[in-house]
Amino acid sequence: MEQVERESLDVAMEMVTAWNELDVDGIVNSFAPEGELHSMMKDPIVGRDALRAHMGALLNSATRLELQLKTVAVKGNTVILERVDDFDVNGKHGSVPVVGVLVIEDGHVAEWREYYDRNQLLSEMGMPTSADDQLIGIVEDIIASWKRKDIDGVLSHVADNVQYHYRVGSRPLNGPDELRAFLEKFGAGMHDINWKIFRHSQTGNLLMVEGADDFVDADGNRVRTPYMGVFEFEGDKVVGWRDYFNPEIGEKSRTGETLPPYVEELLNQ
Repeated sequence: MEQVERESLDVAMEMVTAWNELDVDGIVNSFAPEGELHSMMKDPIVGRDALRAHMGALLNSATRLELQLKTVAVKGNTVILERVDDFDVNGKHGSVPVVGVLVIEDGHVAEWREYYDRNQLLSEMGMPTSADDQLIGIVEDIIASWKRKDIDGVLSHVADNVQYHYRVGSRPLNGPDELRAFLEKFGAGMHDINWKIFRHSQTGNLLMVEGADDFVDADGNRVRTPYMGVFEFEGDKVVGWRDYFNPEIGEKSRTGETLPPYVEELLNQ
């Protein structure tokens, strides 16, 4: 084996170890600064910042992962890994066969191409597999991220040109930076988050959800209000997000005022 092949294999094995240890920092640092991850049939993820957001969201719900290598081949600076990924995610055990192609440059992964059956992977992870279910699955992941105060996880699902109407009628927020600043301020001190979706409907790339916002604020007051949201997608990224609710209801619940029965019915569907 030539020296370049030995060095390339060493980098690939370090990456495998980082995955097996659920080490997001180790995974990201094994990529070149502008390294790319291509999961075939999806847009590539480019650069360490984008990779960190993606890996953090992906591995947050994983408690165990083992890349079981079946065949390893090296040619020059390219390493091919035939393997079975065996994992526990969201309390569910699953496994899926994968072939990965890693291109190594200057001691880092410059490009990683992954080939697998995406529907099989989603099924093994207990996630929706049909096209009509995938958009609500993304919104459910946004909700799960927000419940654990994982702003990076929320932002991993929005596009660079996202526009967020956090309360329709107010000036919208434009881009992930404005959205991050809002979420950091809005979420400060918030806990016991129980954002709920009762029903949803999808038409093309538009998803509408009906639910309830329910959380405890920084002063210990419980805030509840019926909620309607509209999510507009480009691919699997949110480009438009519009929230509809009556802030007076939230304020009444914040001050401890008894809500009318017809509002309670909407909150407890």
